[in-house]
Amino acid sequence: MESLQNEEQRRILMGFFKTGPGEYGEGDEFLGLKVPQTREVVKNAWKDFPLSEVPELLMNRWHEVRLCGLLILVEKFEKLASKRFETDEKAIRGRDEILTLYLQYADQANNWDLVDLSVHKILGHWLLLPTFLGGKEAGLHKEYKLKLLDELACSDSSLWKQRMSMVCSWKTSQMGDPSWCLRYAEIHLHHQHDLMHKAVGWMLREMGKRVGMDLLRDFLRQHAHEMPRTMLRYAIEKMPEQERQYWLNIPQDFAPAKKSKTNRFAGIPVPGFVEMILKGDDEAMYYLLHDRLNHQLRNRYEAYNNHLNDDYEDVVDDFFLYLRESGRYPYQPLQRIKKKEAFETWLLNTFRNYLSNRADAETPNGCIPIDANIHVAVEAPSDITNERKLAVVSHLIAYAHQVFYPRGRFIFLRSLLTMLNKQKAVPNKEMAEALDMSDLAYRFASYRMKQNVQSFRERLLKGETLRLDDEHQQMADNINRDFVHLYPTIFRIYIECIDTLKTSTAVKHLRQQYLEERGLAVHEPDSDSSNHVSIPAFWEKLNRWMTT
Repeated sequence: MESLQNEEQRRILMGFFKTGPGEYGEGDEFLGLKVPQTREVVKNAWKDFPLSEVPELLMNRWHEVRLCGLLILVEKFEKLASKRFETDEKAIRGRDEILTLYLQYADQANNWDLVDLSVHKILGHWLLLPTFLGGKEAGLHKEYKLKLLDELACSDSSLWKQRMSMVCSWKTSQMGDPSWCLRYAEIHLHHQHDLMHKAVGWMLREMGKRVGMDLLRDFLRQHAHEMPRTMLRYAIEKMPEQERQYWLNIPQDFAPAKKSKTNRFAGIPVPGFVEMILKGDDEAMYYLLHDRLNHQLRNRYEAYNNHLNDDYEDVVDDFFLYLRESGRYPYQPLQRIKKKEAFETWLLNTFRNYLSNRADAETPNGCIPIDANIHVAVEAPSDITNERKLAVVSHLIAYAHQVFYPRGRFIFLRSLLTMLNKQKAVPNKEMAEALDMSDLAYRFASYRMKQNVQSFRERLLKGETLRLDDEHQQMADNINRDFVHLYPTIFRIYIECIDTLKTSTAVKHLRQQYLEERGLAVHEPDSDSSNHVSIPAFWEKLNRWMTT
């Protein structure tokens, strides 16, 4: 390779790869070879080149020689990753050895071309293949893979390792798995370096092209307003001009100083987490649930998702509140854990028990039926008496309040007040922002909540007795006894419900803002007499509301 040195090309490459003082490639040295020349050397050498000698290439002063070493690893890995070797034990161990070597010398891939020409074909492909790393038996071991990528993503000392965590998703998207791209795009969303903005936008564009444009558009709906302009331009580059202009005209409020929670907590061992949580650090616990243990929690959720009324994110949020409020002070049960190293195991087991109890409470007769996900529509009898309607409504409201969890309960009560109130409610879009939800997520949650309420009503009309605890049985009795004053009763419960939300301050602020701007109460009764409710009128509104 040294014999092919080209002085004129060397000067061009030194400028192109920013090797000057203070630039990202400062001090890098080039021979002046073009990439096809390096590939030609690799083509003639890789089969007979011992893996044990690759580090000598990776540690070389010349940029092109380091690239040669990386491309030799790529060729050796790809041979062992072909279809016929995917599950071969010897090939799996060979791939693991190459990956381990690649990561051991990751600091030598110290420019964007070295990363981009190698990482997706080694690390990215390895993410989708069986491995012995992370477990004695060969398997996908996603927990280990996520931990490994998180460490790269949170490497404060290496821009290139951070880029590796993003660009490796090029391969996973090509193979139809968008989860890696979406996860690390969010982690790097507020990165301060232009090279990471380009990498994230590029990978999002590839994910949209390879997996589905709807996924890309969903990501843009949630994040376009906060994406750096370069990242956004790269992501939408292949879209029609009219759609590009739509995304570009979304107001930008990007704050580059913001750091992700991942950076703050990356690398902290389990005992350190326990100490932080016991001191009342809610953010540490929240990070643990949503990032470090997210994949394991989701696997446990999948076993119960057909029997729960809320989606994964809502369930994890509720679990966080359950842990936080379960004792006289935050996380009291953690004091009883003798071995702090076993904390994550305890937490995952607690989550499994929590899901089991929650599914049991939300399922008829306190058990999970085989056909729990089958929904059968039941027509309401036209000749139902007011007394029967009153019994159904009172138990329906109490049961829905019992089985829904903070967000779902709040949306349910707010929907009832909107149904009954003559005054204008806070718009759904603004309420979604106060609840820290996207507009789409709020509308989906409302839709699913209506479906659940309809299911509860049908079960009551069939004569089924929904199981209520003492508190909610008392609520049902109170509604039944004083139905004419349903509105004040629901409003009182609604105000109490706000305090159970982790976003309660934002919701209270929004209500107060509407009070001040409009000079009227939002969802508040003007007087007791103006909100008297009749059974037939409410029954008709309820039926109409559930079908809109």
